[in-house]
Amino acid sequence: MNELGKFDADVVIVGSGFGGATTALRLTEAGHKVIVLERGRRLSDADLLRARKDPRAYLWQPGAGLRGFFWQRIFRDVGIIGASGVGGGSIVWAGVLLEPGEAFYRSASWEHLAEDWRAELAPHYQRAARMLGRVTNAHLGPMDEYLREAARTLGAEDTFGPVPIAIHFGREGVTEPDPFFGGEGPDRTGCRLCGECLLGCPYGSKNQLTRNYLHLAERYGAEIRAEHDVTGIRPLEDGGYEVSVAHPWKRRIKREPIRARRVVLAAGVLGTLELLFRCRDELGTLPRVSQRLGTRVRTNSEAITTVLQPPGQDLSRGPTITTDFHPDADTHVTQNRYIGGWHMRLQIGPIVDGARPGRRALRTLWELARSPFGQLRSMFARGFEQRLTSLTVMQHLDNELAFEFRRSPFRPWRRVLRSRAIPGREAPTYLPVANEVTRAFADASGGRPGNLLGETVGGLSITAHILGGAVMGTDESDGVVNVDHEVFGHPGLYIADASTIPANLGVNPSLTITAMAERFAARFPEAPSGATPSSPKPRANPGERHDDHTAEHFPPGSPRGLEHTRGPRAHRLRGGLRGLLRRRPPARHRPSRAGPGGPAALVRQEVRTAAAGSGRASGGQSADRPERNRSRGDAADDGDARSVPRRRATGPHRDLSGGLPAAMALGARRVPRLEPRHVPRHDVRRPPARPARRRHTLYADPSRLLTEAHHPRRPPRTRRVRTGGTRDRSQGSHSRKPMASARRTSRSRDGSPKTDVMPGRCVGLSSGSERAGLFQRL
Repeated sequence: MNELGKFDADVVIVGSGFGGATTALRLTEAGHKVIVLERGRRLSDADLLRARKDPRAYLWQPGAGLRGFFWQRIFRDVGIIGASGVGGGSIVWAGVLLEPGEAFYRSASWEHLAEDWRAELAPHYQRAARMLGRVTNAHLGPMDEYLREAARTLGAEDTFGPVPIAIHFGREGVTEPDPFFGGEGPDRTGCRLCGECLLGCPYGSKNQLTRNYLHLAERYGAEIRAEHDVTGIRPLEDGGYEVSVAHPWKRRIKREPIRARRVVLAAGVLGTLELLFRCRDELGTLPRVSQRLGTRVRTNSEAITTVLQPPGQDLSRGPTITTDFHPDADTHVTQNRYIGGWHMRLQIGPIVDGARPGRRALRTLWELARSPFGQLRSMFARGFEQRLTSLTVMQHLDNELAFEFRRSPFRPWRRVLRSRAIPGREAPTYLPVANEVTRAFADASGGRPGNLLGETVGGLSITAHILGGAVMGTDESDGVVNVDHEVFGHPGLYIADASTIPANLGVNPSLTITAMAERFAARFPEAPSGATPSSPKPRANPGERHDDHTAEHFPPGSPRGLEHTRGPRAHRLRGGLRGLLRRRPPARHRPSRAGPGGPAALVRQEVRTAAAGSGRASGGQSADRPERNRSRGDAADDGDARSVPRRRATGPHRDLSGGLPAAMALGARRVPRLEPRHVPRHDVRRPPARPARRRHTLYADPSRLLTEAHHPRRPPRTRRVRTGGTRDRSQGSHSRKPMASARRTSRSRDGSPKTDVMPGRCVGLSSGSERAGLFQRL
């Protein structure tokens, strides 16, 4: 606990998307102590770059080892696309900032809750647009001209135009100081027009939340805790709430619960609904949550279609979404570049009309059976992502579905979210105008139109803009929260994400979610008495990139690219074993091999000690004996620096760089480890392969000589005569106390028994000179 007494924070915010990030900044500015809990990872620029090639760094399914950010959940009636990570949906956000039309403000589902929603939200829309850096797109390409032709074909060319977008264009590829917040924000780089907005922008161009709201919230004192999955919320007897958290995939890590005066849920529609359902129906900690929870869920009346251009065309240059138009009063259409959408290969099928899902599915299967090779050509097309155009069609017409918390059909011991269609008000899976626009675009570009197989065969409504489920209402019989976003029946518990929006927008909802969060924060209770508004923390280095948080994961002085973890593997390279074998840290981070404290010095000291002991035992015959194996590149033992043996010896077959004197002095003992324990594993290099040669193993009895050939990549084996002895626990599990001698009984020529005395254990010898020296001594 801190100075707050029994609370860890004034406000705990669950989720870091548009609603959570906006709330975090505004409440921190007002003097509240804020903790933001995010179940996803804090992604660096390097993580986003790796996601372009590695599905494990792109997809989010932590239970299956996929710890990226992109996820797609399939229910019975709807398929939903989203992202998990610090920044929430802004990671896979195209950056479009559109305000809804008049029909949204006049919707019967919430018009009665305010006198004029348009007038009330207008200043918050302006503030949100300024914070997100809204500008009008000025880059049009061939894809935009094809969309213009489609609009002309449908008689709606006058509605065609560039979209307002949250991207810093500047000078292409040039980094400059923060142009948005008077120097308080991170440095920004001009857009490269790569079309990769939906994969997260690692170049500093897209205005995702880690570069505005969340960046400033941390500067003002908010604490963001990534990899914190909220599992429960419990009211405290004296007021406030206790939030239970766990690690998303490392369940052995136990996290302490967090206590706060107030809790704000901003985990997205699915995350917020699942948490409230669990607390109400399974844990019983929030029993007074309205029974309207999970109802009036909207899909933004959305449909996604595609057009695959002929080979040789490249439409990828530009931001993801650049233009739009309105084919009729209820419909809005945008085009999408989807660089990185490799998974779309498996989701696209032929374009098929039909309002009845069953008949449409049969017609789709028939088309696939009629032309299987055409489908295969589309799936394995070269330059697929550069040739693909996705069209997003949205409507503000009223329809809905519901979510319930029931037992899973696959894991009946668990309760999960399950969708349910509302008869007569079903979310659409087929929009005739969407197929009409797609065919017009294909005619203009010469491409092949298509529908998503999830819509045509699965009968699903596919959307990235799920809304509702915990909507505003006059009381608990009408909604889940009031006009101040407070949950009915549980004071101090709030919801500030898309789940409170009760109507379809007909446009991309990111700006509306942010504006409503701005309104919510402006109406939030004041900070406790004695709290003062926060002031920004000074930047340590004006030129540093604040959106790169990798420094938090590495201790000072450790090489960048190494992950510092606890346990015996104190240093390991990011990227697994392949990176471990290929990458080396910079020279300034590597311990010296030849310095006074390096492993080479320890090797020299061990060899000198052994040689001195051997010389005294043999009357000084080998005290001045030169070093062996100069052909391998080893320097003479005259004080000069020597390198560590090229092959890292393991087990009982350790190579003695000191030659025969060290071997004779050590006798039957195992050779101690030559490199110090503190040398990190990434500093041990794999030796080059040596040519195959015959190596000889000599027993202590010179009359018995065995010769064997060894594989060039395997360490040589030393055959030994087992001479007994007792196990010495103090020297390790592989050590035995040697006996002074061993006896071997054999038969002489006349048949009488004969006993040979073997003076010690065997010693492996690697060269002819060493064998000659041993014969001479014996």
